[in-house]
Amino acid sequence: MLSSLKMWRIRATSNIVDPLYEYATTGKVKYLEQVIERYQSDLFHFLRTQTQTASAEDICQKTWLKVIEKKSSYRQQGHPKAYLFQIARNLLIDSIRASDKLSELTNSKVGTISTDALTKTSEQSWLYQQIAALPLLQKEALSLQLEGFSLAEIAQIVGATQETVKTRIRYAKETIKSQVSEEHE
Repeated sequence: MLSSLKMWRIRATSNIVDPLYEYATTGKVKYLEQVIERYQSDLFHFLRTQTQTASAEDICQKTWLKVIEKKSSYRQQGHPKAYLFQIARNLLIDSIRASDKLSELTNSKVGTISTDALTKTSEQSWLYQQIAALPLLQKEALSLQLEGFSLAEIAQIVGATQETVKTRIRYAKETIKSQVSEEHE
């Protein structure tokens, strides 16, 4: 609801379909501000599902700096949100590599949670924990789908085929379903 009102307000104040393209062609800061206003919360939410809050904030800032730095290279080929998420994803991977955590994330297993703990925390919190514990590629694909991206857009962002993306999402959902089944046995 809140995001719907926010998007309505943005559309009401601006009839620009792709402010990122307008910013890239004109360099006017008002268009950059519109891009940030439209996509900041979605971008941060995606990054937060992939890493710790402090890292997500840093990567989010680096994403906007990269947009400013590389504004002349933006081409109006797809959805600007997909372009921003692709930049953020690349910066996230660079950050993981720099901190030498890639092997830890790709080898992580879904955590278990006791029935008592499940009753103490909300189901949504439990679901976020399960998503956070997924292997990196599955977590990334599922998080992007939950952000509302199509399979084609996710494939573009992660640099994989649509079939690969479908498989990652399927495995992620199967893993979470098996955790739910284990909790109810």
